[in-house]
Amino acid sequence: MKKDQIQTLPPLSVTLSLEEYQGLLDRLRLSEQKDLEYVQKILENEQTIRAKEQEILDKKQEILAKEQEIYEKKQEAFESKLELIEAQEEIDRLRWKLLCLNRFCWGSSSEKRRLPLDPSQLSICFVQSPQNVNIEQEKQKEQKEIEKDKEYSRFRKSFKEKKISHARKPIPSELPRISKILEPSVDLSGAIRMGEEVTERYAVQPRKLYVEQLVRPRYKLPDGSIVIAPLPSMAYPRSNASESALTHIAVSKYADHLPLNRQIEIFSREGVHLSASTVSNWMTAAAQCIEPIYNELRETLKASRYVQADETPHKVLESEKPGSLHQGYMWVFYLPHCKSPYIEYHPGRSSSALGTLLSGKTEIVQSDGYAVYDVFDKLEGKMHLCCWAHVRRKFVEAESYDPPSARYVLDEIGKLYAVEDEIRKKELTNAQATNLRKENAYPIIKGLEVWTTENLLKTPPDSPLDKAIRYMYTRFEQLSHYVNDAELAIDNNAVERAIRPITLSRKNCLFSGSHDAAHTAAIFFSLLGACKENNVNPTRWLMDCLTRVQNCDPKNYKELLPHNWKK
Repeated sequence: MKKDQIQTLPPLSVTLSLEEYQGLLDRLRLSEQKDLEYVQKILENEQTIRAKEQEILDKKQEILAKEQEIYEKKQEAFESKLELIEAQEEIDRLRWKLLCLNRFCWGSSSEKRRLPLDPSQLSICFVQSPQNVNIEQEKQKEQKEIEKDKEYSRFRKSFKEKKISHARKPIPSELPRISKILEPSVDLSGAIRMGEEVTERYAVQPRKLYVEQLVRPRYKLPDGSIVIAPLPSMAYPRSNASESALTHIAVSKYADHLPLNRQIEIFSREGVHLSASTVSNWMTAAAQCIEPIYNELRETLKASRYVQADETPHKVLESEKPGSLHQGYMWVFYLPHCKSPYIEYHPGRSSSALGTLLSGKTEIVQSDGYAVYDVFDKLEGKMHLCCWAHVRRKFVEAESYDPPSARYVLDEIGKLYAVEDEIRKKELTNAQATNLRKENAYPIIKGLEVWTTENLLKTPPDSPLDKAIRYMYTRFEQLSHYVNDAELAIDNNAVERAIRPITLSRKNCLFSGSHDAAHTAAIFFSLLGACKENNVNPTRWLMDCLTRVQNCDPKNYKELLPHNWKK
């Protein structure tokens, strides 16, 4: 019943007739029926709304299901695309490794830039397929060559210039001559000698192994005293090894890389049987004899302003773990001003090995990118230089991965080396060389820095090109300092050249017997390497030092260094 209808009803205290009361009830029923119908309509409307809401929810559910299906398909497509990218990266990585292996096995080990390959020639590394060769063009070339041969006339006057063969070098005059006269086999009675023809050939006499006897006569003087000549100073007293024997074994091992066991076999073929311990003791004694000269070389290193440095592994049999070799390191320092390497053995690769440099007057150290050398950038008055050859090596390795980018950098580095070639060919002074570097080399370095900054984030991470770019990007400051001083080199190839004897010895001798033996090797590698760099005969130098060093004044040890030595 509505509110306005309730208010119109008469009060209950009023007496109503039966007809009025019946009419009132009818009105009430009618009103209740209308209310019920109104409520029924509301319920029907609500039911219709709920049905539509359910329908909307069902459609939304269907849409969500379709969106989920689309998302899953996109996810699958993304995963498959990611797998394809990873597979392509793996293919590129494997292709790069294959090209590097082909280059290592069949290609040139030089990092110099060369002329492009002739397209008419096949590659030995099978980079170019034989199907790419135009057979018709090859046949036409062959036909032209045949026609040229047919047109040949033996009466023509113009000929190509003949190639002059290289003249044979004359045999050195200081070598001794042993003449062998060959007479004709005919009767020479009444013949007159008109001259002779001399043919010289190299000949080798097998090595002579002999025993040196030091005979000292004993005399009795009139006053009854007995005199005898004293023994001369010996490199290894109370042993049966002379200076010549020590020199021969040391030079054969540390300069010619002939291990001691092979030398012992050679001696045994001559009837001389030596034990390995005896020969090792000989080498230790010889090293102790020339160690004062080695110490003088260390003092020269400390007094040097500019030093190149590098390190290389050197295994030692003496190890804390039974059945394994100790990984030691030969630290190689090269002195450019006297062309001498100085080598120290250290059991590890930590910064403690740089104590010799840090304790001296060395201001500039040039090395590869090993982080240990960065300590020189943190000390006042010292500077660390890096090597452009190591940067070039990284991009040579990445050339097969991304040829355009790597070749651009390699061409720019080639321009830097062209500046150095110009300085060397024109023999410029230090001031002229510095000005030429600032004018021509420094703009190239700045251009490389801009290119590196632009391409640093564009290359795939951990790819060969990415590693090469990051190696160069983090070292631009150390790479560019050399342009300000003509005495500084563009790379540290000199110290790597000094490492080669150690590498060759490692391939033949494999390891040193102890840490002391490794120190002995460092002494010989240093001094004999200095002989090689200064074109000094190592046999003559070592023989002279073993003979003179015992009676030499310590002040004169500097004169026995290979770059100061005069026989």
